[in-house]
Amino acid sequence: MTMQFQRIKGAEDFYPAEQAIREAIYAKLDEQARKFGFQRVDMPAIETIKLLTAKSGEEVRQQIFVLEKKGTEELGLRFDLTVPMTRMFVAKQKELPKPVKWFSINKMWRYEAPQAGRQREFSQLSVELFGSDKPEADAACINLIIACMESLGLTNKDFTLRINNRKLLEGLLLEVTSQDKLPEVVRLVDKSNKIGEVEFAQELKKLGIDLQKIEVIKKITKCQGPPSILATIRSELKPNALAMEGLTELENVLQFVDKKYITINLSIARGLAYYTGNVYECFDKEGKYRALAGGGRYDQLVQLLGGEPTPATGFAIGMETLRLLLEEKGKLPKVEIGTEYYIAPVGETIAKAIEIATALRKKNTVDIDLMRRSLTKQIEYAATIGAKKLVIVGERDLKEGKVTVRELATGKEEKIPLDRIQG
Repeated sequence: MTMQFQRIKGAEDFYPAEQAIREAIYAKLDEQARKFGFQRVDMPAIETIKLLTAKSGEEVRQQIFVLEKKGTEELGLRFDLTVPMTRMFVAKQKELPKPVKWFSINKMWRYEAPQAGRQREFSQLSVELFGSDKPEADAACINLIIACMESLGLTNKDFTLRINNRKLLEGLLLEVTSQDKLPEVVRLVDKSNKIGEVEFAQELKKLGIDLQKIEVIKKITKCQGPPSILATIRSELKPNALAMEGLTELENVLQFVDKKYITINLSIARGLAYYTGNVYECFDKEGKYRALAGGGRYDQLVQLLGGEPTPATGFAIGMETLRLLLEEKGKLPKVEIGTEYYIAPVGETIAKAIEIATALRKKNTVDIDLMRRSLTKQIEYAATIGAKKLVIVGERDLKEGKVTVRELATGKEEKIPLDRIQG
């Protein structure tokens, strides 16, 4: 018995109808990014391990697909597009007019347990903006996320952007924890919604944080609400200088975005270690799925990868979770995968049928019988693949310089002169 191979766990096959939907979503995202002045770039799937681990955080370091070492090269598959795009920016930093606004829609890989909305191989729209430290740069990214979602038929009833600032969060946490414990505490805060309050407290306790300070940290992570909650944070949590810097950055960005889409959430930290300022994640309103999008400011990454100090900000939209939400809301793009014409040769007319197909392909999508089937079987097949029109190329019609064109949806037929159909 012949062995049947299965696709690996955490990766997907996309048959024509599914792929057409994906391409329609990609087209919407591509269109919106270009409308905001971003230009599309591409890069290798393979990068050096040294680059990928430059500042990725321990969790992502363990998720990198490392390739078999050959010679002295240590290579792995990219886990995001921000790091490769930053490498590209550094390579031509001096000659590029600022700000640099790039995007890519591409695949990447993380070695982790597959689950709904998260795969080992996945696709994202990644948008990066290099060279501006102004709040309007962050706002441009947030507004682009909103525009992408709206272009797919989603509204503020369907999604919200949870926004925070790393300086605000870290400043508040430093009042109750030490600098050396801060990265681990931030990582736990970022996971707090997933692991639950009891486990969150237990993990903090393992770090040597006493119960009183744990209660303060829990109070910080529970600060969630509309933008007006920032006034409460200012008055009740008594931000220190670092936290006030982050709070001001957050307030400055909010003046340029549509606040009906915004939720302040101090538990948002973003897992990747390179974020330095405003951070945000986009979720479905009911909280059914993983984040639809996420991003923020990473002002130190360019310098870390060998470039001149440069402010930067950006985000990514994940295709897998977005597709789940669009499907649930009945908002998946309507696509038609059938060709406009199907050429059906009857009798000894194949050469002429190919000639007609070639002419029609100058302006149309065209398929043609490749099996030498009967006309009945050809009509059945044309209907099955969703062709719009059937061109019957028969010997009798050809003698009159004509072909028969049938609308497959209605069955309506018309004899068309060859010179007209061949243009």
